[in-house]
Amino acid sequence: MIKIVAKRYAKALVELAHEKKIVDQTKADLAAFAALVDGHASLQKLFSSPAFTPDAKKLVIAELAAKLGLQKTSKRFIELLAETGRIRYVREVCAAFEELLAERQNRAIARVTTASALAPAETAEIKKKLEGITGKQVEIDGKVDAAVIGGAHAQIGSMVYDGTIRNQLSKMRDRLMK
Repeated sequence: MIKIVAKRYAKALVELAHEKKIVDQTKADLAAFAALVDGHASLQKLFSSPAFTPDAKKLVIAELAAKLGLQKTSKRFIELLAETGRIRYVREVCAAFEELLAERQNRAIARVTTASALAPAETAEIKKKLEGITGKQVEIDGKVDAAVIGGAHAQIGSMVYDGTIRNQLSKMRDRLMK
């Protein structure tokens, strides 16, 4: 449910940003605001609490917008989230905005998980293979998780490409259990 709502708001912002030709600045503004809120538990509580009125939240947003140097359109959008009671979903809206923007620009964001950090050459190889599969320009969002043991797990949208040793061992165990 939250993803659906976040996607609706993000879609409107993507269209507005394209119309005004301020896509990059809007993306940066939204990411900066979401990161600031994520980094402060007191802001998270303020924006998720029904005890604070939308006007009180808008005052805080105005201060944060000035501090971050947000453009007018971004500030107004974030205020709209506060007015409609959706400000607590700013992280989800930001993620949906980036996904819709990437889709519109024929880009894909691949969340790649490996057991250890990838060398630049390995990242380039994975990127090249994923671009061949998807037909899109791929951006790699790397994450390290020792539980994968080895190999790589890549996710682009709802598609998962699992070449991890953990997955192979799990399949082998399932075959042996039959």
